[in-house]
Amino acid sequence: MSKKPAGRKRHNIWESTDLRQEQHDAKRRLILKQAAILFADRGFHETTIDQIAEALHVSKPTIYYYIDSKEELLYDIAHTGLADLNEALSRDQNAGLPAIDRFAQFFTMYGRLILSEFGVCLALISDRSLNPQSRRRLRSLKKQFEITVRKIIDEGRQDGTICVDDPKIFTFAVFGAFNWAPQWFSSKGSSSSDQVIADLLEIFRKVASQGLAVRQ
Repeated sequence: MSKKPAGRKRHNIWESTDLRQEQHDAKRRLILKQAAILFADRGFHETTIDQIAEALHVSKPTIYYYIDSKEELLYDIAHTGLADLNEALSRDQNAGLPAIDRFAQFFTMYGRLILSEFGVCLALISDRSLNPQSRRRLRSLKKQFEITVRKIIDEGRQDGTICVDDPKIFTFAVFGAFNWAPQWFSSKGSSSSDQVIADLLEIFRKVASQGLAVRQ
């Protein structure tokens, strides 16, 4: 890289990140985050490794030191986002709450993922850009979260806090609403991401509780 002119200060997120501990993983995650932003903004096929390197103020060979291909970047962005969600659920979800509250907890965490850099990329970029094996692995990970939600809904029907006639369709509807949010949400808009998540949850809470009201 060329030397900066004397006296000129330029913020470099690559150099300013404290990487003394777990240096390799931290740098690789930084690459994933920047790639996720560019993929979501410009498109997967339209984004080059050169552009990712330029955004991080590093050389192209530096990027290839941490990843083998652009396809690997896309897979690891999605995998990392889902792993982050799984970690948050394992750490923060309260199994002692009524099912409707655990449902809200899950989608609060899921909403924060889907509106993060990794999540927006996951929602906007089709996994058809991946090879069949990677696509199957990724879809299997996503399926586990669907199974978790179905289990919560089934428990809600048993404890009386959730009343829906078709848990499968209800699950698809909730995921569909949250997965579509990156298409229209803007951080520059009047509502924060947490407010959008809360508003979406309120809609589905009402759907779940209306059935109870009708049956009472």
